[in-house]
Amino acid sequence: MHRSLFFLILLLASCQQAKEVQPDIPCHLRYPHTCKPLVVIDGTKPDVKFLGNQQLNKLTHYLAMQEQVESQTIGFSGSFSEVYQGYEALQQQASLEELTLLLRHPSPNVRYYALLGLAEKDPQNKTTYYQQLAGKYDSLNTLNGCVGSSGELWEFVFYNVFESEE
Repeated sequence: MHRSLFFLILLLASCQQAKEVQPDIPCHLRYPHTCKPLVVIDGTKPDVKFLGNQQLNKLTHYLAMQEQVESQTIGFSGSFSEVYQGYEALQQQASLEELTLLLRHPSPNVRYYALLGLAEKDPQNKTTYYQQLAGKYDSLNTLNGCVGSSGELWEFVFYNVFESEE
């Protein structure tokens, strides 16, 4: 009887939702290396969060939730894309190591923007970064100007990173 009661309490305790602990000291001050991501399972999709970097977490979450990746200007009027502005903020704030870690993010949108950022920050190693890209055959929706399209992640990455230079 006591044994089954103990296991019931243990089961109930393990089913409680984990709370995210906010460290008092920023991650980059506690560790000499870049903060490593933490995979958090919340709902149906896992999410990658960087301990101690709430702004980077917000940007990756925002990009992951978008229906499509977008170019800098979109639509017939050529208005500036808020999604692309999110990418630019991510590129400015994330280090090369953080962007490299994002190449394995569950969202193809985040992986796409991570590779674009790496190719822009470190163009001589873009082939190496492309080889590290996870889920190359995942579906991706894009809006480039006023033209929307769908395809596989590798197609858009290859065109925008390698062929657009030529």
